[in-house]
Amino acid sequence: MTRSRSVAGAVAVLLTTSGWAVADTFHQPEPIRWGASTTEIERQLEGKCANGLVVRPIDPPFLPAVETAQVQVDCDGFEFMGAPRWAEFVIGDDRLQMVWIMVEKEDQEAIVAAMTAALGAPASENDKYIAYPQARTAWRFEPPEVLFYAEELDSGILPYFEPDEP
Repeated sequence: MTRSRSVAGAVAVLLTTSGWAVADTFHQPEPIRWGASTTEIERQLEGKCANGLVVRPIDPPFLPAVETAQVQVDCDGFEFMGAPRWAEFVIGDDRLQMVWIMVEKEDQEAIVAAMTAALGAPASENDKYIAYPQARTAWRFEPPEVLFYAEELDSGILPYFEPDEP
């Protein structure tokens, strides 16, 4: 049994017996609209960034195939998994392509359990990620964060999720 499955299973039992329905707690946040423009994302985030919203250029771009520009909408105080978080909405060529939500290391067991309950068993795991590519979602160990990504990034992202070499 992998580390994530054993931890996720134990936490899922603990959380469901304590009355917290883990399957209902994890989902892609509502403001995520793949392909949305920067302006649309700013509008979607109105009132959802308790501590502020900033749009900033990312130069050089790290998204693949960016032709014009990459920007990031940083949302401080974004509600996710029961707590205000820092969220980064990454936009390439004025299309939302990736969202990172920073979490605390202490949240790993509960969030991975909720991800597994909602999305099924992870498809792969390595030293950096627990990946659910069927849902275009992953847990990143360092820094601790949850990744959501658009279908257009599949070919560029999937290699990051490959198992470590023995």
